[in-house]
Amino acid sequence: MRRVLSGMFFAIVLVSPALAGESPWAIHLSWQHDPTTTMTIMWRTDPGITESVVEYGPTPEYREGTTGSSHTYTYAGEEVRWHIVELGDLSPGTTYHYRCGAPGHWSPDHVFTTAPEDSPRLTYKFAVMGDSRGGYEVLGTLLGLVAQEGVDFIIFTGDLTDGGSQYEYDRWFAAAESVFSEIPLISVHGNHEAMLPTYFEEFAFPGNEKWFSFDYGPVHFVFLLSISEAYVTEQRPWLLADLRQNRSPWTIVVAHKPAFSADESHGPTRYVLDHWVDIFERYGVDLYFNGHAHDYERTWPIKRGRIDQEGVVYVTTGGAGAPLHRNGRDWWTAVSAGVHHYIVVQVRPHQLRVVVKDLQGETIDRFILSKP
Repeated sequence: MRRVLSGMFFAIVLVSPALAGESPWAIHLSWQHDPTTTMTIMWRTDPGITESVVEYGPTPEYREGTTGSSHTYTYAGEEVRWHIVELGDLSPGTTYHYRCGAPGHWSPDHVFTTAPEDSPRLTYKFAVMGDSRGGYEVLGTLLGLVAQEGVDFIIFTGDLTDGGSQYEYDRWFAAAESVFSEIPLISVHGNHEAMLPTYFEEFAFPGNEKWFSFDYGPVHFVFLLSISEAYVTEQRPWLLADLRQNRSPWTIVVAHKPAFSADESHGPTRYVLDHWVDIFERYGVDLYFNGHAHDYERTWPIKRGRIDQEGVVYVTTGGAGAPLHRNGRDWWTAVSAGVHHYIVVQVRPHQLRVVVKDLQGETIDRFILSKP
């Protein structure tokens, strides 16, 4: 398990490109390949800095170095430069120190921890949250609480920004960098990302970055694109093939739009129900996390349109800063709360222990899924 971040400062510091200058900023971690042996690091600099280097090692002396690439695009007349370096051949379950940038333009020292190898005694934690939508102060507060939980990575259920503009992403990273420079982030695309290039230029995820999967210990994670019925139907063959070959004890699916939701602004997504839910039930998906509805909701386990202990639990987590919706209840509702919140999932042998907390760190829901 990764160490809890110590001495981190979680206040919101709004950084603009003009103020950021040549030093690396908006630093964040993710995976493109096996999380036990790789780590991807991205950051921004002044457009004139083209060199992309990460120095790393078990101590702040680093000893290893890897170069990567950079790319630019223009948004609202401004040139934006991102750097990306993927580290490989790392040791599983190992904490590394690193700095990114280039000679004369280094970041401070940061750390990351690779995923451990799967074993019968493996335990770890991850967090889930989504829909910040411009609520940067709330986002910063929630991420500070999440970091203190000692999670190994964070899943975001989409709608990071309100309109996908570069200015919004700059503010989002200003609120989030102190956490995501040390804890990997994996996200799904929300409808407010609007398939704009800003989202895909600023993150590095597996595969085509729109839908993908990976294993972390005993859990198979599947990330899907749910913003339209056309995309949902396009993914159906891929989803069938992916789950058909899955041999992990646990399966968790993440997408932006809900299958079942009693949120008064959105409610259920008919095309998710029509094209995906039968596959989830056929291949034993355990949990489905989504955003879109700005509240917290958990269903009872559902199978074939009714409550069934062998069914899928659907969890809506859309409370990472966006204006809250009026939450409702329906036949599937186990818990419903209109609050800003985050979720921590502890993976243990034969169990998933889920705890949901609000902005004050108070528990608003908890539940356990168990298998023999």
